[in-house]
Amino acid sequence: MGLVKIDTLGGALGLAVLTCLVSVDSLAYAQGKPGASISQAERNKRLVRRWIEEGFNKRNLVVVDELFGERFAVNGHVIGPDGLKQSMSRHLVGFPDLHVTVDEIVAEENRVGIWYTVEGTHEGEFEGIAPTHKQVKWSGFDLMTFEGDRIAEGRFVSDLFGLLKQLGATVSLPRAQP
Repeated sequence: MGLVKIDTLGGALGLAVLTCLVSVDSLAYAQGKPGASISQAERNKRLVRRWIEEGFNKRNLVVVDELFGERFAVNGHVIGPDGLKQSMSRHLVGFPDLHVTVDEIVAEENRVGIWYTVEGTHEGEFEGIAPTHKQVKWSGFDLMTFEGDRIAEGRFVSDLFGLLKQLGATVSLPRAQP
C-alpha cells in the first residue's frame, strides 16, 4: 500500500478537520463529557461527587435512594439508605447553610475516597447542643465501596471532636476505675 499525497487545499483542509475531530474526541474523553467512554473508577468518582453536591449542597436526599444499596453499611453497621438520610438530615437541620467541599478525590477499582471540608452556621440543634449561631468548619475522609453501580459501604472519619469544641461543648474522657 502506498502513501497518499495531499496536494490540494481541500485535501489538506479535510486532514486538518479530521485531526481536530480526533483531538476533540480525546479531549471529551479526558474531561468526561457525556457520550465519552470513561473508566469504572471515574464513573464511581462522579457518583460520589453527585451524592455530595445533590445530597448535601442542594439538600436533595432522594439522591441517596438512587446511589446507595439497600444494605448500605457505615463502619461495618448496616443502616440502609434511610439511616444515611437520617444522619444527613441531622447535619442539615443543625447547619441549614451547610456546604461540603470535596478537597481531594481518589479512586481505585471499586473504591472511592474523598477528603472534604464542611462549613456552616449552627442554627439548629445538633448532637444535643442548642443553636450557638457560630460559624464552624471541620473536615473528614470517607471511603466508599461500590457493588455494581451502588454504594454498598462507607467508612467515615470526621473531626467530630473539633466540631463539638467549636460549638463550645466540653468532652471529657471517662475516669479509669481503680
